[in-house]
Amino acid sequence: MIVVVGYAIIKGKYAPMVLFASGVIMLLCAVIFETGNFLPKKALNTGNDYLNIVEFVRYAFSNCLAELGLIIMVMVGFASYMTHIGANDAFVSLIIRPLKKVKSPYLMLFFAFLLAKAISMVITSAVGLGVLCLALMGPALIALGINKLSIGAICATSGAASLVLVGASTMASAQATSLTILDYVFIYKIPAGIPTVIVMGLAHVFWQRYLDKKEGWNCNDHIGDSMIFDEEVKRPKINAPIFYALFPFLPMIFVVLFSEYGIESIHLHIATIILLSIIIAMLCEVVRNKFKFDDVASGLKIVLQAMGRSMSGVVSLIVAAGVFAEGFKALGMLDAIVHMANQIGLGGFGMSVMFVIITTLVAIIAGSNGASFYPLIEMVPSVAKQLGVNPVMLVLPMHQASTIARPLSPVAGVVVALAGMLKVSPLELVKRCSVPCLLGLISHHLFVFVLSL
Repeated sequence: MIVVVGYAIIKGKYAPMVLFASGVIMLLCAVIFETGNFLPKKALNTGNDYLNIVEFVRYAFSNCLAELGLIIMVMVGFASYMTHIGANDAFVSLIIRPLKKVKSPYLMLFFAFLLAKAISMVITSAVGLGVLCLALMGPALIALGINKLSIGAICATSGAASLVLVGASTMASAQATSLTILDYVFIYKIPAGIPTVIVMGLAHVFWQRYLDKKEGWNCNDHIGDSMIFDEEVKRPKINAPIFYALFPFLPMIFVVLFSEYGIESIHLHIATIILLSIIIAMLCEVVRNKFKFDDVASGLKIVLQAMGRSMSGVVSLIVAAGVFAEGFKALGMLDAIVHMANQIGLGGFGMSVMFVIITTLVAIIAGSNGASFYPLIEMVPSVAKQLGVNPVMLVLPMHQASTIARPLSPVAGVVVALAGMLKVSPLELVKRCSVPCLLGLISHHLFVFVLSL
């Protein structure tokens, strides 16, 4: 069944439909062959095993929308609002200033990658992030004589080894590991992510220099070159006040502030924290727009529309993945995999490697990190429990593998978009990303293994 589902997703079929259909089929088989009960205790038992399948789907939607789904929806709404009011642009304009002080082309390439990673903390769309980094940093890098393929590789991998503090996949991962988002991010994700970013940055320097020499590219011969984009690709206009650069980080600031590390007497749900952040930004917009109702209302409209889009996108994918995972477990296939892993002595690290390989292959073939990550994440808690290992050992490598492997796909949106802007083949860009991404996958896995012991 996994092979069929993987094949359908790779072929570009609508992922939620594929997962829903396959999950329901497996649940039907579980009922027919009486392989196990799948209905949670909190769900309503209809009295009929076949109708219980429909009840389970209803429960999956209800349970997700009440917690994780709502959190993801307000996160996406918040991110869209930050773009709308120019807060993301304010942060970007602040962070790229150090680039002007670096003169060495390959050293510049390293720092450009670090700056791109800093920008990725507030821009969660891989395509949007890559295009933005190219528009902002491309002209400065090309003027130093840097090969446009090297620049494209830096931008394409800007979303790899994600350092996003509050995001949909981060929230799903935290839930799968039974950790608070604060603990997941600061105890595991960031400590493993930062050294991985450094490894990838250094790999970029040596790999791009090696390929440049192999192709006969000399930076000194191209100093002063210019980069011209198509008319529709423009640098963002920075109109927001500079203090708006703080707004994208308000949710994580409040998560820390209202926790055991700050004010313990106040307890706020993560969705409440994000809504509070939106309200604070919106109050500033009221003053900035001189109390013009239509201008402020348009911002609220952006938030609500983004929430609706996330419902039909990420949230529906998570619910569908949950139905698929439950069908997989109900048929006893998950127990069989764990038993096989124990029999051949894989253990926690071996299972982690297997999950990462599957995630990487699907991400490369499908060009999507969501399609490779969400269908598997639902199974991880059960596997970790049966193996008796820290679930972080399984979740985090898979989580980041889905982001690191994406630039290795010639059909990934960010690769196609950047290749089009630079007028190069997507395969050429993938070649430039290959070694940094492969080293990133290996090093990150090792860092997580050490942290999760």
